[in-house]
Amino acid sequence: MVTIARSVDIAIVGGGIVGASCAYFLADRGAGALLLESGRVGREASGVNAGGVRQQARALPEMPLALRSLELWPELDKRLDARLGYERCGDLRIVETAPDAEKLRGVAAREREAGLSLEWVEGTALRALAPALSSRTLGGTFCPTGGQANPLLVAPTFGRRAQDLGAIVWEGCPVRSLRRDGTGFALETANGRVRATRVVLAAGAWTPLLAAGLGLRVAISLFVPQMTATVPLPRVLGTVLLGFSRKLSMKQMRGGAVLIGGGKRGRGDLVTRARGPAEENMRLAALDAVEVLPVLGGAETTRSWVGLEGLTPDEMPIIDHVDGVHVAAASPSDPWWGGSSPSGCSTASRR
Repeated sequence: MVTIARSVDIAIVGGGIVGASCAYFLADRGAGALLLESGRVGREASGVNAGGVRQQARALPEMPLALRSLELWPELDKRLDARLGYERCGDLRIVETAPDAEKLRGVAAREREAGLSLEWVEGTALRALAPALSSRTLGGTFCPTGGQANPLLVAPTFGRRAQDLGAIVWEGCPVRSLRRDGTGFALETANGRVRATRVVLAAGAWTPLLAAGLGLRVAISLFVPQMTATVPLPRVLGTVLLGFSRKLSMKQMRGGAVLIGGGKRGRGDLVTRARGPAEENMRLAALDAVEVLPVLGGAETTRSWVGLEGLTPDEMPIIDHVDGVHVAAASPSDPWWGGSSPSGCSTASRR
C-alpha cells in the first residue's frame, strides 16, 4: 500500500516568484496550499534574472497584469515585512535611428491606449534622464512606473511568509510524476505521495514535462538568457535602460554594479540542469553596452550567469486552467508582475 504523505487542497509545483506568491496569496485567504520546489525557493529563473519591473515593451494582452502589478509592488515591503530592493526609478526604451524612432512612437501610442503612462523624450530631456548615453541615441519612451527589485529576495520572502500563514513548503522535493486520481490528483514526490484537489503548475521551462502526465500540451521551450555584472561604479544610471532594436537591458544596482542583460542567450539543458554563458554572446552584449553607455568601456566585470527559463511561441506567459489544473508559467525574462491574471494570454490545451 502506498503511503499518502499529505492530502491538500492545492498543490503548487514550482517555487519561483509565480509559485511562491501563489502560495502566499492562497494561504492569506485560508486555503490549504503545499508548495513543491525541486531545489530552493527562488533559485532558478526568478532568482537569476536582472530584476526588472517593467510595463512597457510588453505585448498588449499582458498590459492588464502589468498595470495591476503597479498596485502591488509599492506595498510589498510592508505587506511581507521585508526589504525587497524595489525601486520605482522608471525605465527608458531607446532608439538610435530615425526608422526605429518612428516604429517606437507607434508602439508607444498603442501602449498608451492600453492605459500605460509613457512620455517621448529626446534632446535635453533625454540627457537629463541618462546623461551618460551615447550621442548616437536619438530618443526614447520613458515610463515613470517602471523599476527594479532584488531577484534574490522576492520569491524566497514570499515563500517564508506563505509558511507563516500556514502554507506547507517542501524544498529539495522534485515531483517525479503527476496524474489524475479520481476527482483529484496524485503527485509522486521525493517526500512521498501527495493527494491534491487542485494543482498549479508554475514550474517554468519544466512545466510541459509535468503537464504531459495529465494529457496536456503546454507550448513552452527552453530559453537561456544571460547576464553580466560590472564592478561597482560611480552612479551612471538613474533609470533602467531598455533597447528597442538591440537586445539589451541595463540597470545600476544600489551598490553601484551595472547589470547587463536583455535576452542574448547562454547554454543550458533541462535534464542535466547544466548551464553557462556563451562566450560570443557575452562579447556581443558587452559591445552593445559600451556603444550605448561609452562610460562602461573601461569597466571590469565580476561575473556572468544564466537562467533556465520557459518561453512560449508568442513570448507571452501561459495563465490558464483546464479541469482543475491551473497553469501559470513562462513569464519571459521578467516574471515580475504580481497577483492577478489577465485574459488573452497564451493557453494550455488538451493533447
